[in-house]
Amino acid sequence: MPRSSVRRAGWLWKLLHEPGLIEVGPHARLFVLYVLVPWSGVMAAGYALGPVFRLDPARRRSFLLRTGAAITVGFMVLRASNLYGDPAAWSVQGSALATVLSFIDCEKYPPSLLYLMMTLGPALILLALFERAHGALAGVVTTFGRVPFFFYVVHVAFIHALAVGFAWITVGDVGWMFGASFSQKPASYGLGLPGVYIVWLCVVVALYPPCRAFAALKRRRREWWWSYL
Repeated sequence: MPRSSVRRAGWLWKLLHEPGLIEVGPHARLFVLYVLVPWSGVMAAGYALGPVFRLDPARRRSFLLRTGAAITVGFMVLRASNLYGDPAAWSVQGSALATVLSFIDCEKYPPSLLYLMMTLGPALILLALFERAHGALAGVVTTFGRVPFFFYVVHVAFIHALAVGFAWITVGDVGWMFGASFSQKPASYGLGLPGVYIVWLCVVVALYPPCRAFAALKRRRREWWWSYL
């Protein structure tokens, strides 16, 4: 295939597999972060897991625990080998904590095999362990779990709006946030790790009422497509 044809088809590669900027017009670019191929596989795995939740509770918990443990152990063995599964190898660092962080520092955009094993394995175990959880906190978590897509879409817009407002208040300029990249981010912009966690908690609390309302709406509706929202 001619090199020029490969360049013209580069947008398709970025859409399917590798994050990057796509030229959509003379003065417009689209940044693709969540590529289709790996994340479509994760969603398909979620749908394939659906029949498991029709099993009786004991069999369901056993399946989730065994599968989650197998995936988690597989991650540790494969990651320790540094042979396959992630673009970046881990290495021994100057401290135990730094070494652990290097070990779990796997590629998310796009997600590598090891990143998916590292996250989905423990998630299956937690599903089994917390299945019988009750109380106010369990009810709050369940509410978010009933509207995952709604929460995701709303929280992205909400967090970006907060970031724009924070930039306006702290540096007086927001134009760089809407450019081709964040390379022009002012050095003074940002929060420390404690501030990031505080913002995260505030966002979760703020989005609970709309998520609860949307979950109630889903319960009242009977059309099949509501289950996908």
